[in-house]
Order: sequence, then structure tokens, then C-alpha cells
Amino acid sequence: MPTGMLSATIARARFWYFYDAKSDGNKIMSHINKFVIRTYHRIPVRCVVYYLGGDFLGKGTVINLCRNGFRVLGDHQVAPGMELVVRLTLPDKDEPVEIQRVVVRWVRGLLFGGKVVTMSPEGEERVGTFLSVRLRAYCAST
Repeated sequence: MPTGMLSATIARARFWYFYDAKSDGNKIMSHINKFVIRTYHRIPVRCVVYYLGGDFLGKGTVINLCRNGFRVLGDHQVAPGMELVVRLTLPDKDEPVEIQRVVVRWVRGLLFGGKVVTMSPEGEERVGTFLSVRLRAYCAST
């Protein structure tokens, strides 16, 4: 492998690039974060989620969830760096959890990862309790 290709491969493996959509529609690199190994586990779930972007409303299924992020298979295309408002329906209650600010971290087709930036204390408590119950049930079954 040529040295230039190896350097580019290593750079892609070490950094995530995030883009912000500016008002003129152009995308520019806003910042670069080092790749960080996740120190927590996402819990497999199947929950309905609605996500609101600037001019669209998408619906999807949360595939896995943790206190500060989730993976969604949705019906509307999003882009890395996009900010969303999310309504997450957990099976414990009919009332959805509203997450005021989620940043899209990565996208693969209609699959994307979201990082929770702003959520009410009540929402944090509810998601935390839901995940704790799911984790205890999983540990007891193994």
C-alpha cells in the first residue's frame, strides 16, 4: 500500500469529521474530535422515535440506546452535525420522552447515530430507569 494511502487510512481511523450545515447550504468542517472507544454499552431495544429537523419530520425505530445516545433506522435522511428534536416512545409508559437537542454523529443510509445533548432531568431519569431495568433483566437471563 502506498504511503499516502496508508496515512489517509490511519487518519480516517483516528478522527471523526463533523460538518455543520450553514444557512447558505454549504457544508464546512466545524471541528475534529479524536476517536474515543465507548466505555459503556448500548442496550438493544425496539422503540418508536420521531425526529424533527429544520423542515422535516422523520419516524424511525431506535435499535439501541444508552443514556447519552442511540442508533436509529429512520425514514428520512439526516446528515452528520445536524441537530434534531426527538420524541422517544419507551414501552414503560404511553407518554414519550422529549429530547430537546440531539446531534447526528454518523450516517449510513437511513441508519444514524445520535448524541443526546439536552434532555430534561425527568427524561434522563426515565431513560436511566428504563435502561437499568432492561440491563437487570438481561443479566438475570444469562
